[in-house]
Amino acid sequence: MGIGRNSNQSPRQAISFFTHLFDPLVERRYRKLKADIGDQAQVFILAQVGTPIRSEFINETHFFDYDRLRSGVPKLIGYQVIPGNVHLVALDFYRNNPDFEFYWFIEYDVVFTGNWSELLRAVRNDSADLLASHIRSFAEEPAWIWWESVDFPGYTLAPSARLRAFFPVYRISRAALEAVDDRVKMGWSGHFEGLIPCAVQSASLSISDIGGTGTWTPEDRRGQFYSSFSSKDGLLNAGTHRYRPSHYLPPLRRNYIFHPVKHDSIIGRKKWMIRILRRSLKEIRMLLNFAR
Repeated sequence: MGIGRNSNQSPRQAISFFTHLFDPLVERRYRKLKADIGDQAQVFILAQVGTPIRSEFINETHFFDYDRLRSGVPKLIGYQVIPGNVHLVALDFYRNNPDFEFYWFIEYDVVFTGNWSELLRAVRNDSADLLASHIRSFAEEPAWIWWESVDFPGYTLAPSARLRAFFPVYRISRAALEAVDDRVKMGWSGHFEGLIPCAVQSASLSISDIGGTGTWTPEDRRGQFYSSFSSKDGLLNAGTHRYRPSHYLPPLRRNYIFHPVKHDSIIGRKKWMIRILRRSLKEIRMLLNFAR
């Protein structure tokens, strides 16, 4: 059953905050997202059954049971949501809440160093069916490890038409989710970072990049909202918006997406700052002793 829509919020967009934990840090990020968005969209929590969501947020939480989701799918990568089956969670939310025009999905370990409403406003006039980050073609990143996982039974999608993208933050239309849903039912499978854009491409729907400097980035957003770097193997291990490693230094660049910013990186940053502070105090004491 879908979650009741708040009549004071826009009916066009849903935003799902995807998390597997809900400690004080994650709660602060969720509260900031809600406060920033205001009435531009309806905001939900998206979590696995059993995630300890606080009672005040239960009515705005969509719980999914991954064991149930995977039981009806012909072919998957492994037996868990991670590494490559996250599309099933997005499809489950869509099936239970089918009346929105656009669906945003934002992972809990994403930090946006600005007001989330600014990002939504920047892409408001972009009607792309898929709006994601680091959209790259097979030709640009031919050695990406997950290309081999993508399988399209009953359909031929030339390598030149194949795309991959990065999905810690993305927006997808109802039409695109319908296309992904249809193809999954047909037996399409593979890592969702390849499966989703290839499904959207096969349906002749539109694709656009949130920002960055890739081929799919519109000129008015070029160099904005995040940085990433292409390599033949598509590892995504540099820039503000990357797969790994976690960010340890404070995310200072304004209106940029930083990912991943995990709990261990916060702890590591605090330890790093403590070391710097201790070193500075030691140097100050040495200078004071020298001046005596």
